[in-house]
Amino acid sequence: MKHLELTFQTEDRKIKTLKLNYASEALGLNEVQGAMNRIAALNMFQHGGINLYKVPVAAKYVDTNTETIFDTRNK
Repeated sequence: MKHLELTFQTEDRKIKTLKLNYASEALGLNEVQGAMNRIAALNMFQHGGINLYKVPVAAKYVDTNTETIFDTRNK
């Protein structure tokens, strides 16, 4: 399963990642960067008075694969 990870710098210069599980895989640079800029401008995600998503830093699709070794739940 692929998900989209949006990485931001917080107001106190730490790194925060916003993980979106159901994002379209067809999004391009302009769409993602524009959305990240709008999220940053909203200034609505705060903790302790610190804006958590202040500066867009990076975006990437992450593909996770699961390989089951065994599973006894369906017996």
